[in-house]
Amino acid sequence: MDEEETTEMGFFTEGELGMESFIHRIDSTEVIYQPRRKRAKLIGKYLMGDLLGEGSYGKVKEMLDSETLCRRAVKILKKKKLRRIPNGEANVKKEIQLLRRLRHRNVIQLVDVLFNEEKQKIYPLLRSWDEGLVIVLK
Repeated sequence: MDEEETTEMGFFTEGELGMESFIHRIDSTEVIYQPRRKRAKLIGKYLMGDLLGEGSYGKVKEMLDSETLCRRAVKILKKKKLRRIPNGEANVKKEIQLLRRLRHRNVIQLVDVLFNEEKQKIYPLLRSWDEGLVIVLK
């Protein structure tokens, strides 16, 4: 189709619409895709890692102790979410109290509990399951 035919049919030519002003053609060699890098998130002395799992109370992520380089698992519990679960906050408090006292080779040991009042989150840190597995196998 030439320019005369397009105007007769009611179509606009590229020059009439000003297409060159907002559509840019670039060579594919100029396009460079760089995925966004996640920023390292520190909570206390612990470096947040990948998601290990998710449950009704919250998420479980991998953590790394920046001082000892030991791997840990952390439960990320939001107080707002716990309030919606019947006895949610009370159950978490009981679990933390029990894990602090419990010492058994078949139970993952509670290492630390961190609180963030600003974000209303509780972070119980547990010995990573693979670290516990090494102890059991010895």
